Amino acid sequence: MFNQGEIWGYPTDTSFGLGVRIDDINGLQNLTKLKGGREDKFFSIMCKDEDMLREYAHVPDNLDLHTFFFKKPRTIILESKDTLPKTPFWPKNKVAFRINTIPELSAHITIPVTATSANISGEPPIYTTQKLKEVFNERIHVADLIPHLPETPSSEIWDYTENPPKQIR
Repeated sequence: MFNQGEIWGYPTDTSFGLGVRIDDINGLQNLTKLKGGREDKFFSIMCKDEDMLREYAHVPDNLDLHTFFFKKPRTIILESKDTLPKTPFWPKNKVAFRINTIPELSAHITIPVTATSANISGEPPIYTTQKLKEVFNERIHVADLIPHLPETPSSEIWDYTENPPKQIR
């Protein structure tokens, strides 16, 4: 899963997401085309766990990431490290990250992947693998780890590059 050149539909703690490896420029370009209407939007990044997030972002010392991500669905904006590949698909210094909370998915994330919602711009979120397959046909791979997710609101977004941290959504 998440090999070079592959776009995957996978479960998150809110709805299904679309993921490509963060080091796959062609995959990122293809994902942008697939999503449609994304010229002015950036992708957030899904990390396997806290250790992986710390490889790519500066995390405040007093922030308990486990509590932050596992208490409720959240996205965090952090200052990126030089280890994060430079691309036009996320800003140069402030990048939105998530940590995977789906145990079935953890073994498949060996490098961070995009964490964009699995829907065409302007369409509602997708909560079933059946709907993923209907919408995207053969254009993506589908991780059949969890066939149906509960309908959950979008994640909160917190900007931790500001002091004090600011909730955006």
